[in-house]
Amino acid sequence: MQLAAIPQNEHERLTTLHSYHILDTLPEKDFDDIVAIAAQICGTPMSHISIIDKDRNWLKSQIGLSLGEGTPRELSFCAHAINHPDEIMLVPDSTKDDRFHDNPYVVGAPFVNFYAGVPLVTGGGHALGTLCVLDTEPRHLSETQLASLRALANQVVSQLELRKKNRELALSKFAIQEINEELEKFAHVVAHDLKSPCNNFIGLADILLADANNNLTEDSKEIVNYISDSAKQLKQLIDDILKYSKTLNFSHDSTQDYSFEQLMQALRPMLQLPDTFELHYHGPNALISVSKAAMLQILLNFCTNAIRYNDKEHGTINILFSEETDYYVFSVADNGRGIHEADFERIFEPSFSTLKGTDRFNTLGQGIGLATVKRLVNKLGGEISITSKLGEGTTFHFTIAK
Repeated sequence: MQLAAIPQNEHERLTTLHSYHILDTLPEKDFDDIVAIAAQICGTPMSHISIIDKDRNWLKSQIGLSLGEGTPRELSFCAHAINHPDEIMLVPDSTKDDRFHDNPYVVGAPFVNFYAGVPLVTGGGHALGTLCVLDTEPRHLSETQLASLRALANQVVSQLELRKKNRELALSKFAIQEINEELEKFAHVVAHDLKSPCNNFIGLADILLADANNNLTEDSKEIVNYISDSAKQLKQLIDDILKYSKTLNFSHDSTQDYSFEQLMQALRPMLQLPDTFELHYHGPNALISVSKAAMLQILLNFCTNAIRYNDKEHGTINILFSEETDYYVFSVADNGRGIHEADFERIFEPSFSTLKGTDRFNTLGQGIGLATVKRLVNKLGGEISITSKLGEGTTFHFTIAK
């Protein structure tokens, strides 16, 4: 019996092999099916997928054999096959082959007399193991059988590559999630540190203005009011930035089922609708399977803007809902100021500025809310658009994937 030579690139080959994390994994149907097909096509009673580790021939899948998890590398036919990655190794009759005639698996169970092995070669040229077929009798394979065996070996490599990519994606997703969680914690700390002085400015301004003995001139009072208003705007900006940043870590795992009516009933008390405003909604009371928190954030932003930037004495908000095959369809319409067509794209940019100036409460908006909404809608597999007429109102249309 002749021992197989160690490949010249053995260190690199083993490094590549271990990067697939295939060794000592449980049986998988995809690999078992390939082994069964290989045996059927070649008409052999035995077939297996072998992975050549440092000192063992580990079997990922096998049929017609009872070798447990594998054999010692020095007894393996496949250890010879990986030395010629571009060739199918054929042993028509092992009893007449100097390399194997006295091999324990030839003279004893499973009595391997015929062997054909196709190296499993990665894109980098490293042979990880083989897909092989075996028989207890001498035989030859046709060109069609050999071509089919090579094609099946390519499928084994494709499955290994797919497993590797899926594992890397899972690890990347986990790492990104950890990073996002740390960033969110950091953002909250920074926000707290920034909002504290804002609260101090607002408190001090209120004390100064409430003190009848402060002897402030009208000009001084105007300055104090300006400081207070600026601090309030900065505080609101910090809150809006936090909301926008949270959409980067939005997860679909929070999906739940609820009706359109239940969604509207949850939205109404959140709006704090002024006495001069009316909210109307219409649509089938169908089940919606999307994150309820995300849907409320989207609708609340549209409705809040419809209130804040409405210049009419009596305001109206109309929410329409319908279904298509693959999407939920919503629209939120108001009778407010309207938006110039030239600004349709800009309003969805996180520019931290507003196109609308002050609202009906004389507060300056920050322009972050619609950017947050657009990001959420896109993450939910939908699109958003706008129609508007100056002086008459605005309608936001958006879809959410089912």
